[in-house]
Amino acid sequence: MVSPQRIKRPRFTTPQPVKGWRWIVGTIIILLLWLVGGSLLGLILLPYTGVSPSVLLDGGDILSAMPAWGYLFFALITFVPFFVGTLVSYRWILGIKLRFLFSSSGEFRWWRVGLGFWFWLILVGGPVVVGIFTQPEAYRFNFSPETTLPFLIIGVLLLPLQTTSEELFFRGWVLQWLGGGIRSIWLLSLMSGVVFSLPHLLNPEAAGDVWGAFFGYFTVGFALAWVSVRDRSLEVAMGAHMSNNLFAALVVGYEGGALPAEALFVTQPIEWGSSNLLGALVVPLFIFLTRPGRPKFPRQQVAQGEAPSVG
Repeated sequence: MVSPQRIKRPRFTTPQPVKGWRWIVGTIIILLLWLVGGSLLGLILLPYTGVSPSVLLDGGDILSAMPAWGYLFFALITFVPFFVGTLVSYRWILGIKLRFLFSSSGEFRWWRVGLGFWFWLILVGGPVVVGIFTQPEAYRFNFSPETTLPFLIIGVLLLPLQTTSEELFFRGWVLQWLGGGIRSIWLLSLMSGVVFSLPHLLNPEAAGDVWGAFFGYFTVGFALAWVSVRDRSLEVAMGAHMSNNLFAALVVGYEGGALPAEALFVTQPIEWGSSNLLGALVVPLFIFLTRPGRPKFPRQQVAQGEAPSVG
């Protein structure tokens, strides 16, 4: 008797095997460029952040002396070495063409970036917008041409660079490294969620509730990893991450976060309990709704008692 059976899902990894030492060396280079190179670039460009020269000369509190747009510029420009380091390490340390970092099949479709962007915006931003109308006392309209417009311009220009840098490393580099030895989408997504959440625990909003913050960032990392492994591509994850950060920084922000609260609307510091409840509902919906366009793997006819080929 012959019955259809789906072949095993191809791994989300590099098109050819890469020796472990190359992954390790590449990771060290990326992290050094991010942490050291990013800091140096920020210091070089510090005079262009709007901070008073007297503060630089007197050794005052530089960050608090910056205008909001200058702080945003200073924080985001440090991701340029992170972005470049991941690309250079993938191409020259691993020796793999860059298109496979964005998609292990080599095909990258921008309409699926938009799919991830809009579905995440609707699922995460939609309830917040509803809250502005149903609980207007909880939000403060924050528009001021002198401060908001420069902040918006810097955000629109540099936030996509920041989110893409994180996707290339956390969902591209790290997942493809792990994917060389692990096939399970569950295990890969769980591990990615943990790795993604750890550096974000250094953000100010995590200080009051570390476990709540950990779960919040973990659910985001889990969702973005799941769709990346499922699709063998960063298309949906890149769009969703970009949508999340643009909305949080420019449309509805909150006090006490890693970035200045200069969004069009500002609310109180994030409350992780309700935020995580929303996240637990959003993740499965997001995974389900972004299925259109995902790779489909052919079925093969397999006789009973005969093992399927997976070549």
